Amino acid sequence: MIVTITTGRNDSDHHDTEQRCELSTSVRRLGREKLADRTVETVLQLTPDTETVAATLHGAGLRFSRKAETVRREASRTVRTEAKGFDFSIFADLDELQDQARLSLQEAVDTFLHLLAQAEDERFQIEQITQNTTVEQRLNDPAFRARREAAGRVFYQAWHGGHWIAGAWEAFGKVFDAYRKANPARPAALASNDTGHARQDLVARKIVSLDAWKSADR
Repeated sequence: MIVTITTGRNDSDHHDTEQRCELSTSVRRLGREKLADRTVETVLQLTPDTETVAATLHGAGLRFSRKAETVRREASRTVRTEAKGFDFSIFADLDELQDQARLSLQEAVDTFLHLLAQAEDERFQIEQITQNTTVEQRLNDPAFRARREAAGRVFYQAWHGGHWIAGAWEAFGKVFDAYRKANPARPAALASNDTGHARQDLVARKIVSLDAWKSADR
């Protein structure tokens, strides 16, 4: 990725020239091994902290007005609404229920990891440009300002998605607890292997939908 910032310069001994600063790097701040583990736990570990996101948005001239607790409550409410009235006894055991809960969140997890990698790459590039250019260069380059704003928005989306998944997973934890109390562990011989219809039903209903946080206020 190459970023070029160009600005005019007056010099009494020379004609107007263009001062160029070119950077080329493919460095990622996130290790590939962290992104390879596509789980809810990975999201909880890598979700950007609010202070960092707020500072990034402020630097891009954007206002940060949301709270992590609000995003989590919205996700939790979505899970509770979708789970209300659902017959969880159709699952053979708690492990199967947990597997399906993870499956219903997988699209959101994958989207979060994609956004976070993109945001961290852009943030690194912008920091490098900032260290190698002057304030005047950056202020006079509309492409750089637009890029910094776009990077801030992506970083915010990753933050929002991470907290949304965290809130959803917390709500699922209560579902798991309720299921555990209502369905004590049964002997293995009595457990049914015919659970394909339950799997298909839960996936079709998508207890938690990616659209819930995609359409949220950003």
